[in-house]
Amino acid sequence: MEKTLKSYRKIWSELVHYQDILSLLHWDSEVFMPEDARDNRSEQIAQLSSLCHKIFTGNELSDLSEKLFHELKTADIEPEKKLLLERELEVLKRDRNREAKIPVELVEEFSRTTNLAHGVWAGARKNSNFKEFQEILTKVVSLTKEMADAYGHDTERYDALLEGYEPGTNANTLNELFKSLKNSLIPIIHEGKAYPNPFKREVSEEYQNLFNQKLPGILGLSRSVSRLDVSLHPFSTSIGKKDKRITTRYQLDDPTSSIFGVLHETGHALYELGLSNSSEYPSPLTSAVSYGMHESQSRLWENQVGRGRAFWEYFHPMLLKDFQIYHYDLPFDDFFKFINSVNKTKIRVEADQVTYNLHIIMRFEIERDLISGTLQVADLPEVWNSKMKEYFELQIENDGEGVLQDVHWSGGAFGYFPTYTLGNIYSAQIFHSFLSTHQSFWEDVRTRGDFSSLLKWLGKNIHKKGKFYEPNQLIKEATGEYPDSSYLVRYLKSITQGLE
Repeated sequence: MEKTLKSYRKIWSELVHYQDILSLLHWDSEVFMPEDARDNRSEQIAQLSSLCHKIFTGNELSDLSEKLFHELKTADIEPEKKLLLERELEVLKRDRNREAKIPVELVEEFSRTTNLAHGVWAGARKNSNFKEFQEILTKVVSLTKEMADAYGHDTERYDALLEGYEPGTNANTLNELFKSLKNSLIPIIHEGKAYPNPFKREVSEEYQNLFNQKLPGILGLSRSVSRLDVSLHPFSTSIGKKDKRITTRYQLDDPTSSIFGVLHETGHALYELGLSNSSEYPSPLTSAVSYGMHESQSRLWENQVGRGRAFWEYFHPMLLKDFQIYHYDLPFDDFFKFINSVNKTKIRVEADQVTYNLHIIMRFEIERDLISGTLQVADLPEVWNSKMKEYFELQIENDGEGVLQDVHWSGGAFGYFPTYTLGNIYSAQIFHSFLSTHQSFWEDVRTRGDFSSLLKWLGKNIHKKGKFYEPNQLIKEATGEYPDSSYLVRYLKSITQGLE
């Protein structure tokens, strides 16, 4: 069995190396690449995506994994190692079966089109003109429908797409969950207050960056394994076991935008680092169990931790120094109330943590109709603007602040948006469970900026578990309960009530 296992591990490592290179190409496309290189880059990405698809779905990996599966039955190895290998092969088979349903030609075309679409989207967003994006988005949607049909589905196409982001969920389940959450959030939104921006002058990108560069390291993401850059849309990516990249974007009149972008992406990177720290890395188990779980890690650091009073009692003096602001020009209470405001906004990434889920519910409804065919791409701006009026009582003035604000559809990431709200639900429950056994955490943060107990707990209970459990079961193992949105509602209530 050892010989088979060694050969199997070798081909898996080769695949991971190619995937890391692919991530590097994507990262460079959004951070440093000259714009005129996009066409050539799209071909590079398409060919490498095709290669990864061929390795993952090819006969060599299939034969080795099947051989290992049969040899494992009679192998004389430790029970724990045997259990891990059995689960690993189970996950690999499930994921390969799904991926193998997509023809390699479709993989290439989808990759090529979405890479080009990103550049078109960026230009259309800059010009606030949806019509510039409409043609290529129509092609992306068409290819996405092809992929959903290739995956297969029992009820609707959208379910096939959701399965790729959050295994085990479906559109009908999410629809009921979101309706319930929406009803719980409405009174909280009414109780919440909007507080004015306390910054009396703009803060330069240089000053903001000085502060932001310190945050990841203090939280546990060392500079020796990461870097922070600027991009149009903040994101995080893993380019290797000890190479985690994050980005943010800067808003001079509201520096908290870049700060919370850094906290959010640091949470993603810490999860990736924790997954990479497994002794089994790389394997099919040493990756995120779902996008919702990934989002729970970013939301936990951004919201439950990063908007906490103790967090800013430690960081506020540092922020004043780096921003070169006197304390009487940015009083702590004014700042703290502002970052926990409840204020309806047009932009999802700028939304407060209470109203954010309404943005997600709106997008879920729109893309579900888009994939089913009941909504056409050409009608997106009208539907978007109508729902913003209905849900937020806000009037959209142009496509840039409306339907073009998110990058996701240019990448064909339909089914991704719902995982943001699932992440919020998971994060509130996870943090509640952590605090129940670590009562000194906030004092450690307030006095020393010490987050190590939380990172250690997450590493043990979430990160190192990888894909060993399905998402719902992982939450059950970590917290003692299956996912329950009441923890999110309770947390959001405590925020609004705590600002009185």
